[in-house]
Amino acid sequence: MKHSIIADLENNYGLICNQITPVTGGLLNLKWKVSTEKGEFLVKQYSTMRFRREQIERIESALQRQIILEKNGVPCPFLWQYEDRVIHWLDDKTAYMVMDFRSGRTEKANTIAIAQMRSLGSVCAIMHKAFSQLPEPSIKSLPVFGGYTMDLLWENFNSRMTKCSLDDHVEYRKAVLALEPILKQLNTEFFDKFPKGFAHEDFQPGNILFDVDCVAAVVDFDRNCYSYIWHDIGRAILSFALEGNVMNVEKVCAFLEGYSQHSDLTLSNIADALRLSWCIETPWWIQPEFFRECDEIPKRFKDEMLWLTEHWFEIDSLLCS
Repeated sequence: MKHSIIADLENNYGLICNQITPVTGGLLNLKWKVSTEKGEFLVKQYSTMRFRREQIERIESALQRQIILEKNGVPCPFLWQYEDRVIHWLDDKTAYMVMDFRSGRTEKANTIAIAQMRSLGSVCAIMHKAFSQLPEPSIKSLPVFGGYTMDLLWENFNSRMTKCSLDDHVEYRKAVLALEPILKQLNTEFFDKFPKGFAHEDFQPGNILFDVDCVAAVVDFDRNCYSYIWHDIGRAILSFALEGNVMNVEKVCAFLEGYSQHSDLTLSNIADALRLSWCIETPWWIQPEFFRECDEIPKRFKDEMLWLTEHWFEIDSLLCS
């Protein structure tokens, strides 16, 4: 950690660092667990190589929403502010934030318990209800990365078909060709039926901490934005209920039970949420580099997209079996 950040923590936040421990994870961003007499905190320095200043300003707006969610009962870390801002700039290349450190463990589809899955559904609904109380943005534009519209989906598909070559992995070429039959039967009305609003937009295992039988904290709200709120649902089901090549229906139903305690949701809705996640995420994960040797996390995402492609037309029956 830079000496300038250590000094600023003391001068502006009243936090004297007794112990500083690096925390792994987060592309190019730096994170540390800091022990002080006031407790334990997480300090996150944003990479100005990864983010332009205007992008960090967008993250600031997202974190301001997290502050409101935390006040309304969503189990997420308390964010410290300096002069009413979460992200504090020390100079043109040093931007950081401070939040309470939340302990817990991460789970995967093959480790999460039914009680944890039920709690996850409940917390997801509470989060969505809290988001729904926020003023809607003046410009209700969806993200322009990924497949959030039919135009974006076809644009991405056509681009990949043009660039696809014999040098690409054979499984990648097969995966791209398998997208076309689904795209041809989709239309804009498919997207019109999904509720829009603020969503977490990164509701996956790395950002959810669990106690023995419940969610301890939802973290990393950096990407929350105006979107399709059911994307969070589809992403959670893929991450926590798809075990290998089999959807664990008991875990899906546990999530549904938890969510339904606070908001209406059906198995048919979850099936559509999975299809929506396919639309949004195939441009991210059906990429040549993920069909070669790659890290475990992108490989998992890629495999989820392949499973959805294979089972697109039978998702409803799989969930009701």
